[in-house]
Amino acid sequence: MKKFLAITLALVMTFAMVACGGTSSSTPASTPASGTGAAEPAAEGGEIVIGCLQDITGATSALGMSVQAGAQAAVDEINAAGGIGGKTVVMKTYDTKGDVTEAVNAYITAVTVDNVSLIVGPPVANIANAIKETSEDYDVPVMGFALDPNCQLKEDGTPYKNMFCFQPSATTQGQIMASFAVKNDLKTFGIIYNQENSYSVSLLDPFIEQLAADGITVDDSLVVAYGAADTDYKTLLQPIVSAGVDAIYCPNYTQQLVAIVTAATELGYEGKIVCGLDAAPSFNTTYGGDCSNIYYINNINTDDPTTAEMAAAVEDKVSAVNKYFLGYDVVMIAKQCIEEAGLDDAAALLSAIENVKDFKGLTGTVTIDPETHMPDGMGMFMYTYDNQTPVMLEEFAG
Repeated sequence: MKKFLAITLALVMTFAMVACGGTSSSTPASTPASGTGAAEPAAEGGEIVIGCLQDITGATSALGMSVQAGAQAAVDEINAAGGIGGKTVVMKTYDTKGDVTEAVNAYITAVTVDNVSLIVGPPVANIANAIKETSEDYDVPVMGFALDPNCQLKEDGTPYKNMFCFQPSATTQGQIMASFAVKNDLKTFGIIYNQENSYSVSLLDPFIEQLAADGITVDDSLVVAYGAADTDYKTLLQPIVSAGVDAIYCPNYTQQLVAIVTAATELGYEGKIVCGLDAAPSFNTTYGGDCSNIYYINNINTDDPTTAEMAAAVEDKVSAVNKYFLGYDVVMIAKQCIEEAGLDDAAALLSAIENVKDFKGLTGTVTIDPETHMPDGMGMFMYTYDNQTPVMLEEFAG
């Protein structure tokens, strides 16, 4: 634990300085090893190069930088303990800039120029969707967090061979949020979602379908879709607020979520707002107001003492602590898979990843379903805020 925290603190301070200068998708940034002071290099015996494909300078950089920081903390911890089979792990980061074309070009650079063994993938569905077809031409697994099942599954229901998600899918998360809402006596709903964003769209139907299973129907007139050009959230929200619904379901990225919650408050809305992962900190500090009417889903349980201590060590250094933990976990899972399968046989490594079973991570117990390349039965946590302070309410099984 102490070694983890020491490495983590050294890393995030260095990472913050690197992030200020930005990185380029065409010129990958090798992540520091001994230069950070975080860890001594592993024993001599060559290198294992992995990629980290993230938005570092674009609209979702808060997510990408947090994943990168967590992944690097795991790399440093692995190297401090001797590496993998005596080889030093080197992580190269590629900045997608939140752009699908940049992402595809960066992916190709990673697998054809830098010859990475695997890639820590993005938590952004639009980016994962952009690279999934290209990834079929190579034998490099993408161990990511894009919860839209379309990022992992083809139209015929079979998985893209290299695309993996290491957090519960949109189906699971939408069902959990709806079940929680019903359990807390919310009976009438409005919905506002971004129809141009894969993440937002993927969380729509699972929520509505779970409500229907519980006997609740959402009026079509209260399901409001918007796009990038729509910024008048007051006008968009007016029908929902006027209907006096118990709750507004709002599966949106943090920037839009802050604007939507602000608009709802200015319209006098006093009900609950049910949100996805992006209402977790740092939503509260970005919004700046009383968040007590917000419910949100999260990957981590901050009531757990170990998790709380680790979160406290990084919460002032990264924007999205839950994404930091996801990045850390996935590199540790990659280590286990490389130790099991080696790197000489790409098919063996892919098999090891798609058959991960009962891996105990900071974000829960991970078992990958080989048929979907997504977790099977992985639980999550529902939270609210006491003004600005996060409060964990309940754990839900996947």
